[in-house]
Amino acid sequence: MLKSSLYLLSTVSRKYTILDISAKHLKSTFQTTDAPGKSEDLIFRPFSQPLLGVEVELQILDRDTHDLSPGAVRILKVCEEDSVEGTSAELMQSMIEVKTGVCENIEQVRDQLFSRIKRVRNIASSLGYELAIAGTHPFHRTIGSTLFPVERYERILDRLAWLTYQRVMFGLHVHIAMPNGDKAIGVINLLVKYLPHLIALSASSPFWQGIDTGLASTRIALYRLLTHAGLPLYFSNWKEFRRYYKVMKDCQSISSLKDIYWDIRPRPDFGTIEIRVCDIPMTISETVRLVALIHCLTVSCLHLLEERPRVSRGDIRHRWIAIENKWLATRYGLQAAYIRSPGGKRTALAYDLAQLIERLLPIASNLGEERYLESFKPVEKLETGADKLRRRYRETGNWKSVMEDLVGLLRQDLENTGSLP
Repeated sequence: MLKSSLYLLSTVSRKYTILDISAKHLKSTFQTTDAPGKSEDLIFRPFSQPLLGVEVELQILDRDTHDLSPGAVRILKVCEEDSVEGTSAELMQSMIEVKTGVCENIEQVRDQLFSRIKRVRNIASSLGYELAIAGTHPFHRTIGSTLFPVERYERILDRLAWLTYQRVMFGLHVHIAMPNGDKAIGVINLLVKYLPHLIALSASSPFWQGIDTGLASTRIALYRLLTHAGLPLYFSNWKEFRRYYKVMKDCQSISSLKDIYWDIRPRPDFGTIEIRVCDIPMTISETVRLVALIHCLTVSCLHLLEERPRVSRGDIRHRWIAIENKWLATRYGLQAAYIRSPGGKRTALAYDLAQLIERLLPIASNLGEERYLESFKPVEKLETGADKLRRRYRETGNWKSVMEDLVGLLRQDLENTGSLP
């Protein structure tokens, strides 16, 4: 099966390296001095600035039914012919990924995402498809999805079997460059307590295969089914992570860093940490402001590590309660309670988020990102993507109208690139 599938795509896969760009595109820019083949030595490629790289996953839709449609091969072929940068295949042919290059600031992220996604959307439209953004498709029956025929995805299907088809989900991945491996581990340790805030802000997947799951983020719940997924394991320094990686690789539990699906994972081959926990918000404007928040939060953690190096080890008690906090955000979104301390003190997650944004504003001002964080205010009036999707379906009782709204949101957002949500 593998040989025949690859043969059918041989003219495409020989022509462009888009198919495995999730490594090569960012590597061509993030990678620095080490010789080829050294990535498996886990040598961390350092950066002196918190540069960014962003990846977004888009839904490819049938224009008439608005169900997911396997159009990635055709769209990517034209993207290659038209030299559209940063486009790549994903697990299923009804998905397409668009990513930035390495960006120095959020304005570069914004410019690249809008320009590239606009071109991809125009190409998709010319071929008879629509594009939309949300963490899951509301009514698609995932067992009918079509795998993208490359060797890596064939291996995933062989390993995960039925679970492969529960990965028809769409996320936002944000890379932030780190000074070294120890700082990367330290920042990950500090960021874990803020995962509920990011989940709640990005939640856009209340539906799954025609069912209201009652969750703000069905994507988060389903992702936990995968091996090596969920909260990152605890390490006190880079040496411990390297030891873990060697053990898992030696016992053939993983074959590369890409087999680790943690909510935040280190990428020494890029010199970054990769924040993977977020659903993809329903517009590019919302996505950009969320990236700005992640950027400011990560820079804040780096500053804290400079001032108080010992905090890099984190507090293991916060890891224990992080599991419950993550679930509360997955279930209730911004309406969740938030456990602030190992002593059990709770507050509204929305209130804690509002306080976090206030603390980050000075950093945002220094980075030129203040207006993005200000756009979240007042937090108590924020309506998440999950809230909007659920409200729309309850108003109309029609799945297609929900998808028409998503298609229209993306179209309108791309036409009006100068506004914040």
